[in-house]
Amino acid sequence: MVSTVYLFNPQIKKAEVLRRCLRRGSFLLCFTAPLVHAAEAEQDSLIEIKDEIDQLKNSYEDRIAKLETRLLEIEKKERADAQKIERVEKQVQATSAVAVHNTAKLKTVKEDLTESNAKMIKLELEDNEITRGFTFSGYFRSGIGTDDSGNSLEAFKAPNSQSKFRLGNEAETYVETAFGYTFPELDLPDGVEFSIGLRPSYSVPNANSAKSTFSWREAYAQAKGVWAGQKKATFWAGQRFYGRFDVHMTDFYYLDMSGFGGGVENIELGDIGDLSIAWLGGSIDKLDSNGSTELNGVSGKNSLDIRLSDLSVPGGKGMIWLDLADVKDSLKPNGSNVQIEGAAGAAIGFLHESKGFFGGTNRAMVQYGVGAAANFKATEPDYSGIAPPSDQDPLKIDYSDVKHFRFVNDLVVRPSDQWSMQATTVYDSFDTGVAQSGQVDWFSLGLRPVYHLNDYFSLALEAGVDHTRQKGGDSGEVYKITFAPQISPGKDHFSRPSLRLFVTYAAWSDEFIGKVSPQNYGGDSQGLNIGVQAEAWW
Repeated sequence: MVSTVYLFNPQIKKAEVLRRCLRRGSFLLCFTAPLVHAAEAEQDSLIEIKDEIDQLKNSYEDRIAKLETRLLEIEKKERADAQKIERVEKQVQATSAVAVHNTAKLKTVKEDLTESNAKMIKLELEDNEITRGFTFSGYFRSGIGTDDSGNSLEAFKAPNSQSKFRLGNEAETYVETAFGYTFPELDLPDGVEFSIGLRPSYSVPNANSAKSTFSWREAYAQAKGVWAGQKKATFWAGQRFYGRFDVHMTDFYYLDMSGFGGGVENIELGDIGDLSIAWLGGSIDKLDSNGSTELNGVSGKNSLDIRLSDLSVPGGKGMIWLDLADVKDSLKPNGSNVQIEGAAGAAIGFLHESKGFFGGTNRAMVQYGVGAAANFKATEPDYSGIAPPSDQDPLKIDYSDVKHFRFVNDLVVRPSDQWSMQATTVYDSFDTGVAQSGQVDWFSLGLRPVYHLNDYFSLALEAGVDHTRQKGGDSGEVYKITFAPQISPGKDHFSRPSLRLFVTYAAWSDEFIGKVSPQNYGGDSQGLNIGVQAEAWW
């Protein structure tokens, strides 16, 4: 009998099974075994197919359930979105209504703004057209002060000194207003400019005085860029401030050739420097250099001023100054009982300026002059204050005897953000040409430190001494100290406008009693003043 292992083992080939059946004589089994094997195999395939169908069914049922869930979510979201859309549509409708209203309102506003802007632009154009080419600058100081008895302030000043320490020591109101015009309507080439300058001034001696002085300090014209080979050169003619140098804390103009005249400035001489030449003559106006004193002398002095500036020198820049002058004989000029014996004269000076020392500037000048040029000004000295009464012999001034030496140093520093200071030294020896009493020596030393509390408030302290000695006359000193709280726009030493309250104390030698403050402290050797003052330049 053929083993069932051979019949139902799928690994044995059918030909091999048939061969074995025939060899053993079992034909029926050989023919029925394959049929049985095929039926069983088919049944197994059906079972596998059924299992696969069941799996597919379960899978499709899961997917259908998920799709139904997702569909419900989508339907829910669509309902929510529909509600949102409805709300948005309502907002859009409301916004559209507001927009229509605002559009109409905006149109009205634009029309108003357009009309307003047009008016503003028109006004600006008109203003620019009116002010085009104009410049405006100026200076003033004004205030009130009293002595310890309530009398109007009188300044403390040493006899025969040429200046005084000015903080809390100025009685007058003084105003300068400068106007300029550059003629833009001329449509000149680039670098070419014509201009004019006018400077009226006004001075009142003190707050208790009704007397006032009006004066034209400048009235001149300039032409710049007209010299083809010297585009920097400027021609000028008229009355003007010319080449002035001063010490601010004493208001001392140690070189002031201001006056009537004409000349040319800033002729470039290559790497050497700039040359300026001017002819100056006559009296400048009714006031002295700083505007504090009314002058009585009118002279016929003529000066030729020559300067070589912007020189490169060790430690900074330099200027060489030369003045050639002449004064004619005259008797009793301007009503003063003075007889002038005229003469020619010359003066020379060297100025040195250095920057960067403790954040500041130092300027020093040495001057020497003889004859008509000895006072370092374009005007003659005013001798009216020492002239004798008209019923006496006139005071004789011999210009051939006049000699003058001067050294000035002016230092401004700012060692820190809180501190600034100005200091000055002057030595001056002047033989005025007056017989027997013409030699006057003057020494001045002072400083003004300022402590800046913040950007606006500061505390200033000014201390100075003036010593004078006159040949055949008095010799002595004036000591002056001032404390002044200030309000200024910034921490710069020269920040202006400045509003200040001040207390000033001064003391002087017995030889000067009756000469330092003759009206308020005529019999004393010391004095006290208090007051307020405003000072500005722009």
